[in-house]
Amino acid sequence: MKTTKLLLSLALACLCQMSYAVDRIVQENGPSGTFSTISAAITASVNGDRIIVHPKIGDSPYIENITIDKSLELVSATDGIRYRIQGNIVITALNNRTVTIIGAQLVSGSISGSSAGWRTNVNILGCRLDGGNIDFNNQYYVSVVSNVLDSGSISISHGRIIGNQLNNESSLITISNSTSITNDVMNIIGNIFPRLWSTNTSDIFLNIHNNFIRRLSVNTNADTHSIRYSFSSTSTKLSIINNTVITPFSSFSVGRARYLSLSSPAIIKNNIFEGSSTTGSWGPDVLLVSVGNSSSYNYIRNNQASYPALSSTDTVIMSSNVNQNTGQLILPTPALNGADPSFEFYDLDLSPGDAGCFGGSYSLDNFFPITGSSRVFWLDVPFGITTTGAPLQIRAEGFDR
Repeated sequence: MKTTKLLLSLALACLCQMSYAVDRIVQENGPSGTFSTISAAITASVNGDRIIVHPKIGDSPYIENITIDKSLELVSATDGIRYRIQGNIVITALNNRTVTIIGAQLVSGSISGSSAGWRTNVNILGCRLDGGNIDFNNQYYVSVVSNVLDSGSISISHGRIIGNQLNNESSLITISNSTSITNDVMNIIGNIFPRLWSTNTSDIFLNIHNNFIRRLSVNTNADTHSIRYSFSSTSTKLSIINNTVITPFSSFSVGRARYLSLSSPAIIKNNIFEGSSTTGSWGPDVLLVSVGNSSSYNYIRNNQASYPALSSTDTVIMSSNVNQNTGQLILPTPALNGADPSFEFYDLDLSPGDAGCFGGSYSLDNFFPITGSSRVFWLDVPFGITTTGAPLQIRAEGFDR
């Protein structure tokens, strides 16, 4: 009985907290009380409101540049159907402000921040950008989850980037300079993209797991490495685990493309490194700091330039491990069941882990395909589940609409 009363009290408290939030409806030719533009709904809103956007008739876009200067949530009226916008979305920073955008499709324009205060929380979930970028500086903590960018890039200073797809080979994920937090931890997990660069003054820890990092065209530009971390430190700053990295050949030797270009030590485990099937004159290579790296259970094509951190468990192979368009293993390959044999690196079916982006519990299968509809995108679960009857605590994150 006491438990019932406690739960009821909590429920009433939640209802009281939510009673101030209002749903604002955006609908073309909608009934009285609705708004014809997203900007008008934002103007009428207060902190905590939700703006529900109906797609326009004939799937036409809302033609407007949108500024969000309140804690708001923008969602589609129908789960799995994106509302279209022709214009930019700019989020003004303010301490403790939270802005969530779910299910938008920008037919032109970017989603970005204008710095004005510390710290704004931004969630960009299940969106599609036909041409623009997602770009936020160090005034923002940004969760970029399950989005498709057809030709743009992602740049943030703090937050996480999970389950996104960048389709243009000139695009990249950038961890930009921050003067706000040192020793921050960021997760870059389960994405498909061409390359990643963490800039010179970004003193952060990066977990780079289960990504398919792929560029196929011959490299003609200097310094376009697949994973580049430019902050110089003697501490281990990176965890590079279960990625499949396809790096292009280069048309010249000076400034050739690299699998890895790291100025701080890293844990490098269960990865597959290959040169692109489109051959040029110079294969990709690796630049690592001289001490502090831990390399194990990686698979490297032998017709590429040397990988200087080889350990007794790293394997040089004679032919391609993976389909370079999908990241799936080509059998037979020693990468199958060839990851670190520890239980924490097992595959989802509890078999010994595979190397590459589809191995381990963060398998790329968890994040693709991107549908734009509701989904759970993150689970925190314990390793080593037993049958002893102890409580099992699982924390899940997701979104709908």
